[in-house]
Amino acid sequence: MDVTEIKGEFTDIMFVTELRGSYPNVPISADVDYQALIKGDPDPMFLTIPIGKAGVTSGNQRHYDEAFVQELERQTLANKPIGLMGHLSQADRATAFPEEAAHWVGAIREGNTLWGKAYIVPGPVRERIARYKAHGKAIATSIDAFAEGVWDETIKAFRMAAKGLRLNQIDLAPADRAGIADLARVPLLTTEMQEEPAEIQQNITTEDNPAMDKLQVIQELTEADARLLPDSVRAAIVASVPTPAEVALIAELRTELGLEAGADIRAHIAEMRTTQETQRKAAITNRIKELVEGGIKVADVRGIVTELVTARQPQSVQDAEAAYTAVAASSAVTALLAGRVVETMGPAQGTPVQGQQNKNKYFVLPA
Repeated sequence: MDVTEIKGEFTDIMFVTELRGSYPNVPISADVDYQALIKGDPDPMFLTIPIGKAGVTSGNQRHYDEAFVQELERQTLANKPIGLMGHLSQADRATAFPEEAAHWVGAIREGNTLWGKAYIVPGPVRERIARYKAHGKAIATSIDAFAEGVWDETIKAFRMAAKGLRLNQIDLAPADRAGIADLARVPLLTTEMQEEPAEIQQNITTEDNPAMDKLQVIQELTEADARLLPDSVRAAIVASVPTPAEVALIAELRTELGLEAGADIRAHIAEMRTTQETQRKAAITNRIKELVEGGIKVADVRGIVTELVTARQPQSVQDAEAAYTAVAASSAVTALLAGRVVETMGPAQGTPVQGQQNKNKYFVLPA
């Protein structure tokens, strides 16, 4: 059986499948001097995009298995390659030294996909990628490396060997140059604010521990490391936490009050209290008016009685009734009522009656 081998420098655009969904949080390697990297850049930008995937075959008939992608991840983290916008030509490779467009500072696996994070140098490249992002145009990553491969008739492709890989660059490439053009990714641009914890990155990048103990790493995580976890992991953690009784009670209150999810319960309750207070005051005022108009026959005195009852500041209808009873029975009010009757009807009148021995006798009529 003939064995066909390839060996030497090569470039290959790495498109990966099944890229729908959220972007992972790719941490910056601990040995990257973040402040020196962004020095003089007022608005540092980082690009997150896939750089490889296990179990895929490129348009150039190169197949990348799990071992190859693991080695690609290791060398990306260890070497932190630069990237250009496109590849150097063979003629320029020996002498050209163009300004780099990207500095790859981190990588992380999510499933079979290897994601990379690159600092994008200020200038035309950053502006170009930002415009790609603005209108949803996909771009690709392209590996520039030395590698070896053996033809496998069963998959009609060269199986690339991990042990021979020497990564040179990870360049950026247009999506339409790949054999599987619909597998590119719209770039994610982020602003990184600080360096990642060294102890976590050490576990990821240490060459002598490729099969790191995940349980140990998880047990060593702190609260500050929570943002390093992929979004799917954080969502799973939140979903596993039982709903506190207070949260369930708030949800029930919203239902009882007829409020939509997210509505401000405090503002609604404050509005209800204001309405209730207005109704309470109106009920007290109306009851005082009923009592005064029904119990005080002299219209001119009703205003004074109303003021006296209100001055006692009744807090309920029952308080208003008690206050009215006390004011109406007070000596000041009874004297005032008597005086107003005399003013209105005049003094008490005497009626003569024939007495004994022809003497008149007077009886005083009640006022």
